Amino acid sequence: MSKASREIAFERLMAGRRAHTLFVRDLKTGFDATPSASFDGKAFGSGRTWLAAAIANIAIVLGVGFCVVLGPPVLECRRQAEIGFSAGGSFQGCVRKATIERLDRLESQLKMMVRGSGR
Repeated sequence: MSKASREIAFERLMAGRRAHTLFVRDLKTGFDATPSASFDGKAFGSGRTWLAAAIANIAIVLGVGFCVVLGPPVLECRRQAEIGFSAGGSFQGCVRKATIERLDRLESQLKMMVRGSGR
């Protein structure tokens, strides 16, 4: 009888897998350590922690994006404010105009990337 035709005892196989303990690498010392008693196999712990982590990541990405889009126009308008605005100009108007120009340029660059992506 060949090995493939023998029956595999599924319960025996699963019991052998369950008997193995999980090992965690301790990054401070470089040695393997057994997990603590509170480790239950979940990556983030409770069920809502992943949601908080996802919201925090989205907020960080949006915050950095907001600073990248709004930062240079504000700095440019601050320099312009030291020199002085022309008649009827203000800091807020300068920031608004520069931000709109920057967003329009970003939008046109994204459109060009999408158009060029089909090749």
